[in-house]
Amino acid sequence: MIQLTFAFRRVVEALEQVSARYLVVGSTAAGAWGVARSTRDIDIVAVITQSSVEKFLEALTDDEIYFPADEARRAAVVGGSFNVLHTTTGGKVDIFVCSLANKFEASRLGRRVKLDVLGVSTWVATPEDVVLSKLLWRAETRSETQWRDCIEIAASQKLDHDYLKFWASYLGISADVEDLIKI
Repeated sequence: MIQLTFAFRRVVEALEQVSARYLVVGSTAAGAWGVARSTRDIDIVAVITQSSVEKFLEALTDDEIYFPADEARRAAVVGGSFNVLHTTTGGKVDIFVCSLANKFEASRLGRRVKLDVLGVSTWVATPEDVVLSKLLWRAETRSETQWRDCIEIAASQKLDHDYLKFWASYLGISADVEDLIKI
């Protein structure tokens, strides 16, 4: 059985050590807001820059942790992602490097909330930002899983409809947000 906690804890500790802004997104964030679904990894969006990547990698280094350092360095320069694996349990954290120049990324990093996830105190995307991100992913994939997650979050949380509509217009997903609000 894959155990996510060790790799997740190490990534959060390393991000905190270098004062990187980050937030948990994806299925794990949806779970924090009421969606009961298993996942094989934890997704984190983080601001890791060319000037901070070496300190981050140094803070992350552990005999039980594997990460592709060259991919991490590349992501810090041009964006993209890389993963961190716990070699003993198979736990995996996917890190998506973002830039604060992206207005949506800056907004959701500014709205993040501190929660306990898998016994780790961490920053998590708000329910609105989880919904918007999942609808963006759905727009690309037409994934019914993403849509079901959004419906479950909307059913269990009091969402800020004005915020959702503003960003839906900006992100080009207004029809899906309107459909979700009607439910």
